[in-house]
Amino acid sequence: MYSFLPIEARMGKAYTSMKKFLRSAERWSEDEIVHWQTGRLKEIISHAYNTTPGYNQLFREANVSPDTFQKLDDIRLFPFVSKELLRDNLKEFTSTAVPDWKRLYRTTGGSTGIPFGFYLQQDDIEREMAFLNSAWERAGWKLGDVSAVFRGAFVGSPEHFWEYDPFLRDLRFSTYYLTEETYPRYKKKILSERPDHLQAYPSAATLLADLVLQNGDTGKIPFKLLLLGSENLYDWQKEKIISAFPSSKIFSWYGHAEQVLFAPMCEHSASLHLDPFYGLPEVIDDHNNEIDEGESGELVGTSLWNKTTPLIRYRTMDVARKGTLGCRQCGRNYRLLDKIDGRLQELIVTKSGRYISMTAINMHSDVFDNVKQFQFHQKEKGKVTFKIVKKAGYNEKNTEMINSELKKKLGNDVELELAFVGSIEKPQSGKFRFLIQEIPMKYGNHDRP
Repeated sequence: MYSFLPIEARMGKAYTSMKKFLRSAERWSEDEIVHWQTGRLKEIISHAYNTTPGYNQLFREANVSPDTFQKLDDIRLFPFVSKELLRDNLKEFTSTAVPDWKRLYRTTGGSTGIPFGFYLQQDDIEREMAFLNSAWERAGWKLGDVSAVFRGAFVGSPEHFWEYDPFLRDLRFSTYYLTEETYPRYKKKILSERPDHLQAYPSAATLLADLVLQNGDTGKIPFKLLLLGSENLYDWQKEKIISAFPSSKIFSWYGHAEQVLFAPMCEHSASLHLDPFYGLPEVIDDHNNEIDEGESGELVGTSLWNKTTPLIRYRTMDVARKGTLGCRQCGRNYRLLDKIDGRLQELIVTKSGRYISMTAINMHSDVFDNVKQFQFHQKEKGKVTFKIVKKAGYNEKNTEMINSELKKKLGNDVELELAFVGSIEKPQSGKFRFLIQEIPMKYGNHDRP
């Protein structure tokens, strides 16, 4: 019944309020943005210090307090927090001012293989959609447009490979069963429903594009926009996707489940704009110092909205090249990112030749709560080893749950082996990999196919 309400009314008050604010603030001067960010950060830091025991202790040990923060650069005086620190001390880093009934538990392993649980509120989810939709609107999307969604959320079966989402009016397709054999049915369904846009992981869009090209269907699926997120988008993928959908416009963005930083594309170019109203970004070197424009470093972010599990100077473990401040194309005074090196897409190959994105495998539940760290390893098509570093409370029930949930995600054409290890080796780059893939890949973490 809820889906019969006008879509604007369904999105929530926080969504509507944030959309209105973003429309009014996107053309602010640099000074206006800095003034707003400073006021917002003072509020977040004070809230964290006064209502979360973890931040209170962390700040006192670093000899800082809310009074320390007077100008934007003062954020560098505050200590970093990591996935491991928050994961192992979630209660201490969750605000006592937010009652249990308002807390929404979310988890992510991201591209690092470090399971991490945190809390949001419903308003945070609505604001997140407001930021995302505002960015999409600049590219031509409208609230109420129908999208074909290829993002791994729905598994289904080869016979029932799609479902309709009445809330957002989207057609959700399973990427798990998209093959040469099933492609004609996917194509028929898309053409019969005629969705306006495609929402997809870049790896899923590339797989669909390959099938379109192989079957001589270039230009026959007329999506207006190709909304591609949650994975790095490579130039070779972009070329292939554009070849398959020549009348479509690509729009992508950088972001993560933790809601710390958000960098959508400019509507006039391929540049990524770090939204200054979403989070405060830093790009640091190996010595934790801010890098110069044109250099690459780790992205660190401070959420400007989450007051349930505040994220202050949160190390994302994603690497990016820092761009200029201000975009000549659109005129917004936002920091640009020239390139995202992190969030590298990784795929498992099944016995039947299906490709499964690691982003689709990610669990948004408590299934990995007793796992310190995990990593997939594949040496042979259709066979995967899942390495687990146990936490102190790990038991046999956790093994059964992990085995069951992963098999649901992987399907019947993957042999799964669980391996318990004392630690997972950290690569020279310093960035953990969600999957160690030793099979020569047509898709995946390569500069070109």
